[in-house]
Amino acid sequence: MLERVRTGDRYAIEELFGEIQPRLLRFLHSQESRFADDLAAEVWLAVAGGVSRFEGDWDDFRAWIFAIARRRVADHRRTAVRRRTDVVADEGLEQHTAGDTTEGAALDRISGQEAAALVAAMLSGDQAEVLLLRVLGDLDVEQVAGIMQRTPNWVRVTQHRGLQTLAKRLGPKIVVMR
Repeated sequence: MLERVRTGDRYAIEELFGEIQPRLLRFLHSQESRFADDLAAEVWLAVAGGVSRFEGDWDDFRAWIFAIARRRVADHRRTAVRRRTDVVADEGLEQHTAGDTTEGAALDRISGQEAAALVAAMLSGDQAEVLLLRVLGDLDVEQVAGIMQRTPNWVRVTQHRGLQTLAKRLGPKIVVMR
């Protein structure tokens, strides 16, 4: 499919976009929810500009896209700090209290985007980013290590700690799969 994308095959491009876009948006929403769509557009512009020079297989391509996304988020945050004009949305300030519903009922009602937001809210930045890149990006430990410029062992340890933190916070009924 990547070769067809490089040659400009419209159907291959649509297939690629359909495969990657939902995961990319969930990742970006978990990092910068108000600007996720704009950041996704920037990622796709960068992909369009560089796909002809890209070398690698499908796994490398997914890692490349999420590395671009991560850089766009970092660029956005640097720019936002300098501008300091962003208004905080009211829904970001809501207090999250434990309800009477069981974890199972909550997990049955939660969407993929809500799950990504929950992970981002419950974990430290690095732990959330590692888990989201591993799950949403479907990237292996080495790819995440390359994207985050860390060692594979650091990624494994950070992932383990993040999963343990989620298990503690969500209660004993959550099953952590390895």
